[in-house]
Amino acid sequence: MKAKHILLAFSTLLVFGLQSCLKDNCDRTVSYISIEPVYKTFDEIRSGSVVNEAPRELVNPGQLYYYNNHIFINEKKEGIHIIDNSDPSNPITIAFLAIPGNENLAIKDGVLYANTYIDLLAIDLQTYQAMGRVENAFPPFWEDINNNVVLVDYVEVPRTEVMDCSTYETLINRGGIFYAVDVNVLSASNSFDDLGFLEDQSSSGTGIGGSMARFTIMGNYLYAIDNWTMDLFDLGQPHQPALAGTVDIGWGIETIFPYEDKLFIGSNSGMFIYDNSDPTNPVQLSAFAHARACDPVFVKDNYAYVTLRGGSTCQGFNNQLDLIDITEITDPQLVESFPMDNPHGLTIKENNLLLCEGVFGLKSFDISNPETLDERFLDQVEGINAFDAISIPGADDVVMVIGEDGFYQYDFSDPADLVLLSKISVKR
Repeated sequence: MKAKHILLAFSTLLVFGLQSCLKDNCDRTVSYISIEPVYKTFDEIRSGSVVNEAPRELVNPGQLYYYNNHIFINEKKEGIHIIDNSDPSNPITIAFLAIPGNENLAIKDGVLYANTYIDLLAIDLQTYQAMGRVENAFPPFWEDINNNVVLVDYVEVPRTEVMDCSTYETLINRGGIFYAVDVNVLSASNSFDDLGFLEDQSSSGTGIGGSMARFTIMGNYLYAIDNWTMDLFDLGQPHQPALAGTVDIGWGIETIFPYEDKLFIGSNSGMFIYDNSDPTNPVQLSAFAHARACDPVFVKDNYAYVTLRGGSTCQGFNNQLDLIDITEITDPQLVESFPMDNPHGLTIKENNLLLCEGVFGLKSFDISNPETLDERFLDQVEGINAFDAISIPGADDVVMVIGEDGFYQYDFSDPADLVLLSKISVKR
């Protein structure tokens, strides 16, 4: 018995000794991507002004917007490309508005509303001058009160270095690529995946945003969403917007879509429906929950079309189009889930649904009978990376498509034969 105890004690010491030895000698050379924060003071954020520049090439396109025969394409964190689209076969880039930190936009009555980091600007489209600013309109990622700076961005920096065990264990592995993330970024965004890595017919009226939009205008109010809330801005004085209220929605809010007197809000856990008959006081009517996935929404008649896609950013493995019956607006019901490849944004005109499928391109469906749309797949454009689309209002059947590789326009007068009209490529 004593011998067994001695053997057990020796074995235990050997195991701990080996672990200690391995721990002391597990340094390794590691290549990884460091996610590093970018800070700015409030003075730096507000010292800049909108600059009307000569046209630039597309490099990193974001939100797409249509207004008064013009196209507005966000260049992520840099500003907005303005394109004359009087002839969709020959779009002409006429200007670039340099707006530091810009990602979102909406237009009403000749005034462009755009964020510059945490502030909201009102820009006159006749002069391209900022006429008004709402300071602290949007929450920063993180704020260092002691040093009077805010976290406004993060950049990816490739690094290779010798790393000990404890440091190596803090890296985040995404598809075999290792990332080191600053603690402030994580605390601001809840998780690494939420950072998104790896991932108008006259001078009046309101423009049209895509299904991935985070700004929308209804009446005299701009509604802007962030990850948790919806902010309301009174546009009664167009050049001097004013914060009129904030609605707490939940976590993981992604998109906002206006339809009649309702607001449909997509999140990575479900769809929220708000009654907006009183534009100063949106009231939640219902919610439709789904598995965690990215979630743009488009609404037509009695149906909401919700795309769900998987991937590391969305923490889900669903790639499908959900058809939701909203006849009873307080009790939305899932009708059918249609398998897709990697669905992103979508647009609908009459009975034509045009769906962006990421690296799988653009698809068209006949939705004259929505419940059988999978049996009415009509055409697919391959070889493009599409993430949002807008069908141009009016008699012509033209769809604008924005993707990682450029801006495209297609004629879908025959939805079974999508015809390329024009393309503005991303600079390689």
